[in-house]
Amino acid sequence: MSHASRREPDRIRTPFSHELGGSGGEEARREGAEAVQFEAQGSTSEAPRAEPWITAVVSTYRAERFLRGCLADLEAQTVADRLEIVVVDSGSPENEHAIVREFQARYANVVYLRTEQRETVYGAWNRAIRVARGRYLTNANTDDRHRTDALERLARALDAHPEAAVAYGDCAITRTENATLADAPITGYFRWPEFDRMKLFRTCYLGSQPLWRRALHERFGDFDPTLVSAGDYEFWLRIARAEIFVHVPEVLGLYLESPGSIEHRHREQASEEARRVRDRHWAPHRGICPWGNGSYLARQFSRWLNASWIEKLLGQA
Repeated sequence: MSHASRREPDRIRTPFSHELGGSGGEEARREGAEAVQFEAQGSTSEAPRAEPWITAVVSTYRAERFLRGCLADLEAQTVADRLEIVVVDSGSPENEHAIVREFQARYANVVYLRTEQRETVYGAWNRAIRVARGRYLTNANTDDRHRTDALERLARALDAHPEAAVAYGDCAITRTENATLADAPITGYFRWPEFDRMKLFRTCYLGSQPLWRRALHERFGDFDPTLVSAGDYEFWLRIARAEIFVHVPEVLGLYLESPGSIEHRHREQASEEARRVRDRHWAPHRGICPWGNGSYLARQFSRWLNASWIEKLLGQA
């Protein structure tokens, strides 16, 4: 089945939808033009690039120490010549702007937006999506990293499965900042399951680096900008009513397990938001909404914890 032959159901409207193709989209663009500074310059030594295959959305706030590594990681992707990078600086007091300018001087695919006021991650993603040109979208968290062919593998999975809306892969875990997947000390892995709508209500198993079709936002609206940590989870639950996802069972990314991340700094709020978005999309006739019983984390033993030591420990148990 070709992509053009996919059945397009009626657009689903939500209270926070901005219809990209209608008057609401034009209004949002006007508001965005007044609220943000916009730069889309690149190296003058490079010819203009073709329409991008993928747009990577980077939201940054107080992330100067991560941003250079994040952008270098994206420019090292095997599809960098078909990649657009949209950086949204959400009123950060740090010097992210200078780092972006460095990359814009070298690469023609970097777009920069800055808001004067801080907004949620999902508000920033929505801004980026309104200017994105790629057929596919992905979020690139400033402190996470990718396998060099990660975006290509996910995009080819969606090309091969035109019936699917989102592609996601497995990822490794580290506690070392600015390490790459090739050199990071690995403390574990997220081995995600194949797509199952009911399992999605138990946990958000798409991970932190999925790739999805930009056209989904024309039908389902924006991410909910009122949410702080569960806006992506809410969107996946929202579209899962009508769409399917495809799992690529390979380690394609590196997740930084950081106590400073939103989900770790505000665990109770994150848990409460996740509960609310599950309840929002759960059909009451199905009974009690399942939750909290879907861990796909596999921890890695430390290197010094060798097999003989483990055998002795088990023998004493």
